[in-house]
Amino acid sequence: MWSAQAGRRLAPVIRAAILLTAALALAALAGACSLGGSDRVGGERAGEPRVLTMLTPFTSPEELTGFADEVARLSNGALRIRIVPAGHASRPDFEAATIRDLLRGRADLAMAASRAWDAFGARRMRALHAPLLIDNYSLQERVLDSNLVDEMLAELRPLGLAGVGILPGAIRHPIGLRHRLAAPDDFSGLSIGVHRSRVADAVMRTLGARPVPLPPEVPSVDGLDGVEHIVGGIYSDRLDIDGSHLMTNVNLWPRPLVLVAGARSHSRLTPEQRRILRAAAANVVPKALESVLNAEAEASGNICRRGGASFDVATSSELRALRLAVEPVLRDLERDPGTRAAIEAIERDKAELAEPPADLASCERPADPPASRATAIDGVWRIDTDRKAVHYDYYLENWGRWTFVFDRDRFAITQENPKACTWGYGTFAVDGNRMSWTFTDGGGIAPTGASDTPGEHFVFGFSAYRDTLTVTPVKGEVSPLPFRAKPWRRLATTPTRQFFSSRCPPPAAALRG
Repeated sequence: MWSAQAGRRLAPVIRAAILLTAALALAALAGACSLGGSDRVGGERAGEPRVLTMLTPFTSPEELTGFADEVARLSNGALRIRIVPAGHASRPDFEAATIRDLLRGRADLAMAASRAWDAFGARRMRALHAPLLIDNYSLQERVLDSNLVDEMLAELRPLGLAGVGILPGAIRHPIGLRHRLAAPDDFSGLSIGVHRSRVADAVMRTLGARPVPLPPEVPSVDGLDGVEHIVGGIYSDRLDIDGSHLMTNVNLWPRPLVLVAGARSHSRLTPEQRRILRAAAANVVPKALESVLNAEAEASGNICRRGGASFDVATSSELRALRLAVEPVLRDLERDPGTRAAIEAIERDKAELAEPPADLASCERPADPPASRATAIDGVWRIDTDRKAVHYDYYLENWGRWTFVFDRDRFAITQENPKACTWGYGTFAVDGNRMSWTFTDGGGIAPTGASDTPGEHFVFGFSAYRDTLTVTPVKGEVSPLPFRAKPWRRLATTPTRQFFSSRCPPPAAALRG
């Protein structure tokens, strides 16, 4: 699945290969985390760059690549960030385990969502994910651009950590697997999956539900009545099962990402290098927020096209009832003076902005497509790319030999390199010099778990000249780079399966013949 948030395809489920790779990488960190290399930052590069290893609790580095790129830019390449999965993706305490890895000196930097730090004594940070408080993205951006960030990061010093910054995260919504989750009574007696958080647990218990801790990706919905999750996770974990209900305007809390450095590693950096880390985190907040919004819109559209979930809107009275029901959790948080001061500051910002809760776009499913007819791109096309062809080259499924077959209104693809071989297929349409694809399914050999999933929708511009097709992005649409990294060359004018990879051909049902 392609993600607009980072410009690459995401893993829909936890893959054993990912966990093995992450475990091996983590085991090697002891030798890889030295801070050797030049101390010079800015101006002309001198010698090898200083490389800092950064742990992510998730299986993909997507949410940290913008920060890493900005560090490299500000330092003129003299300071680099190497992002490594922490290897705890099968555990409900995946974020706490990542923090403990950093405390033990297994990396230079790490990221964990604000929800994880309560267990380590960081109280002010709880205000970021207080229930129904930060319920729109403008408010989240304003808070992360305020002095509250420095006050929250200061609480990490007693732990032996140095705060670097806080990046915005997607707002979390409830999805009911059998019915709506809007009013407080809707939650009563249910088992609701949560990503481990003392605040989330308290909210669910206050609403009469039983919180069930989950790993980063939800492996199964067995035993669950609902899940609180970001929209991208609902899509990639395929929680939008038939008969499910996605609450579009019930914004439980956001998932801000806290960037920290180990004290020992931080002390070895020059003052200028420390300044660059902090500046990079602050600089990327607007761009990170844009990526969050793009990814949410893409995932929401994919869920709509997949057709399993209804998009439900809570009434104003239901939202008022929810706020009243979770009031005891807020009052408990405010027993701590620092948390209370942070909540009050956010409430003042919220009153000044006076914006309504964020709402996902409504789901308007397309009408039946017109009868199929021949198009300008019918036939077989191919491109050959290497890792350098795409910016985020750590996904093996994003480069190699691509073979595309288009037949009136259906298409199928294979991608192959020595370590990955994937397939995908679906329907497409051509309108002038624009083509749109909607995936029906995908699979194959995907070492980093990145294969196309049902509902994904891409749009490209194209220009054909003889047997060459130049594919271009379309503003406001998802136009993944791997598919347009080079001009396509035509292999045949008649659609045929014979050019597909023999290692991972698409299913027979992908095309007509």
